[in-house]
Amino acid sequence: MKKAITAIIPTMAAVAVHSAQLVVGLADVCPAEGSSVPPAYENAFKAQGAEPRLLSWTNDLAVINKMVEGIDLLMLCGGEDVEPARYKTRPSPKLGPVNKRRDAFEWALLDAAAKRRKPVFGICRGHQMINVYFGGTLWQDLPSEFPVKGVMHRRRDAPDVPVHDLKVEPDGFLFRIFGEAEMRVNSTHHQAVKKLAPGFSICARSPDGVVEAIADETRHVHGVQFHPERMFTRDAKWGRLFKAVLDDAARAKEKN
Repeated sequence: MKKAITAIIPTMAAVAVHSAQLVVGLADVCPAEGSSVPPAYENAFKAQGAEPRLLSWTNDLAVINKMVEGIDLLMLCGGEDVEPARYKTRPSPKLGPVNKRRDAFEWALLDAAAKRRKPVFGICRGHQMINVYFGGTLWQDLPSEFPVKGVMHRRRDAPDVPVHDLKVEPDGFLFRIFGEAEMRVNSTHHQAVKKLAPGFSICARSPDGVVEAIADETRHVHGVQFHPERMFTRDAKWGRLFKAVLDDAARAKEKN
């Protein structure tokens, strides 16, 4: 397995220009064996001129702190369900597989990032973990728990294809990036933000009301429920989201 990606050569016209190449720490997804992150995340950031760096699993807090010190943006990827104990809730019968080792690792990374005011970006599970870490809760299973039905949130046979609408809040980061009140996004999840974490704002919802994007602009923390890294392979416009997150990380770096 590839442990890190350090030699990055920008080749696209849309590459972001910063005074120094930004380092994106991709949190290890902690599989049963090995150490990895799906390549779509790496590719989306590489296309914007950033240096993706794998943060390999460890339970050594000193190593975790050192890893976070060396990055400009922490990226939490998609994956398994978040352990309900993390938000003080009993597990639902419909709870999917959890990865407690990954939960603990990402929690420690978020601790280290929060202490250093490092920007964070989360996708799908990463977006959910951000909400839980900062004090929010989750719907454990939308089909059995969420009161409104009618939107397909788990289209597994077409993970890179937009399958439902997105209602974008006019004062949120997605509207600033795309300037669109409605968009189409892909969807492969069954959990979602329930109680929003203090200090965060909702930046987009699906038509049934499920939270699809959140942000705490003061902390430079952003999350989306859909998978832009998958849609980026079909529609280059999604590169603008990764560029915007990197631009925000560059501004945070200048302030710190």
